[in-house]
Amino acid sequence: MDKVEKSAFQFKGFQIVETHIVKKEGQEVSGNIHLDFNPRGKILKDQNLYKILLGITIHDDDESIKANVEAIGYFEFSDSIDQDTLDNLFYVNAPAILFPYIRAYISTLTNLSGIETVTLPTINLSSIGGVLQKNTTEF
Repeated sequence: MDKVEKSAFQFKGFQIVETHIVKKEGQEVSGNIHLDFNPRGKILKDQNLYKILLGITIHDDDESIKANVEAIGYFEFSDSIDQDTLDNLFYVNAPAILFPYIRAYISTLTNLSGIETVTLPTINLSSIGGVLQKNTTEF
């Protein structure tokens, strides 16, 4: 049997650090959910740690629901990864790994709040990579 090797880029966990939901009483949530992203990152080279802060604003067409969620994802990386690969992991893979946790959180939170369950669509987050890269600082 082959030995299983530890990945050079690992998801270590996440935290939801802010949530704010406003639901207008008596109005149904429309089927068209809109998402706006505010991604930021920190590279802590001496700790081989990458932190992504993914802020998401959610609203429907009628603005019967508005929500803001901010989550931090924590990733460890190896010194052996070349810079091009690291850039791809930080700016494309990290948001794609973190987003399903935010989706599940929003669905659960809205369901447990006694309002219609809001299920965010699955989306390709590669388009936010450039913004994330610009909003990433290195320490």
